[in-house]
Amino acid sequence: MPSVSPSVRVKVLFFGRVRELTGLTEENGEISEGATLGDLLERYIQRYPQLAGFRASLVASRNQEFAAWDTRIAGGDEIAFLPPVSGG
Repeated sequence: MPSVSPSVRVKVLFFGRVRELTGLTEENGEISEGATLGDLLERYIQRYPQLAGFRASLVASRNQEFAAWDTRIAGGDEIAFLPPVSGG
């Protein structure tokens, strides 16, 4: 029997240009236990390759706090991908 890595459920929110490119405002999903924010973004880049062009300028939050891409995700987390914001 093949081994299955445990997964955790998360809520993912999309804002601005990221929302436009994916067509999603939010999505509930699963990711492998021990995955990072960067791993989750890479999963979305595989589904929506046009996101790759924004990778360097995106920021992520975990439970409404900005977080580094190497931050580990836990079950029940709310993750948001945010594009750069300009103001004037």
